[in-house]
Amino acid sequence: MKKLFLTLLFSLNFAFANPLEFNTLSSDFTQTVTSDGSSIKYSGNFITTKELAFWHYSTPNLKDIYFSKTRVVSIEPDLEQAILTKLDQIPNLTAVLQSAKKEKDGSYSAKFDDITYKIELENNLISKISYKDKLDNDIEIKLNNVKKDEPIDESKLEPIIPKGYDIITQ
Repeated sequence: MKKLFLTLLFSLNFAFANPLEFNTLSSDFTQTVTSDGSSIKYSGNFITTKELAFWHYSTPNLKDIYFSKTRVVSIEPDLEQAILTKLDQIPNLTAVLQSAKKEKDGSYSAKFDDITYKIELENNLISKISYKDKLDNDIEIKLNNVKKDEPIDESKLEPIIPKGYDIITQ
């Protein structure tokens, strides 16, 4: 009887687990920004934990963006500069996903700073995030090769600003 109860408890916990919760998440991405009928595509990959995140943009320009709970560091090799910004009203993926609610169509939605994010899943993993930003741009981020709760090299989450780069503090 005790084994049956524990099996049932485990099954219920698994059945009601939130697919948006994670300890680590990594993926390749394609981000499309559409405004006034024209679009620009960005691509790259990201790694995130509950505390830190790293987004590497490989096209159209190289850019690395590091998020912590208190600041954002953007390193732009083409410009030989790093921009340091306090994290204030900038959503991070973890915060958005933690506040998401399941919709009737199976997708999830989350609201952060007056922006509504739609999150779609495929095989219980995030496959797409879409929203309209404050500049009225339509943003769509498609994820592929998503890996959830796998070991990551956390040293990749710490920014290293190359010597000689201009440092801009905002």
